[in-house]
Amino acid sequence: MAKFSKQSGKFISLAKGAKLTKEYRIDQVERKKHAEPLMSQFFGADKLQQLLSKEGAVGIRVYYGLDMDGDGKRDKKFVVVATDENGDDMLTPATRTLDKDTGPRDGDILTSEILCPFDCAKANPLNTDTDESNG
Repeated sequence: MAKFSKQSGKFISLAKGAKLTKEYRIDQVERKKHAEPLMSQFFGADKLQQLLSKEGAVGIRVYYGLDMDGDGKRDKKFVVVATDENGDDMLTPATRTLDKDTGPRDGDILTSEILCPFDCAKANPLNTDTDESNG
């Protein structure tokens, strides 16, 4: 199977996912001293489908980013783009230039303002240390 294909990635168990996200929270709170670390962002299905419907798209790539907007906070953000079978980000020519900010007109690059822990339910083993959903 090609490295970049519609079948890339693997599913993991809830226990493995919960362990990964818990270790991240511990790292952010204990080592980096963040009181409420950003754990995730929500992306709507229509926006993800818009990226995936680009001709030649086989998946998406998620970049880590920091929003340094002058408010004194280093806000983590995810930046999502469609990717082709060669692993190249799929950006239209107008988006590929950094000469000026062309805006989101081409629908190439996605981020979100719906952030966890602020906008997510707490009864989830992926974002808390207890599984309140079983009890």
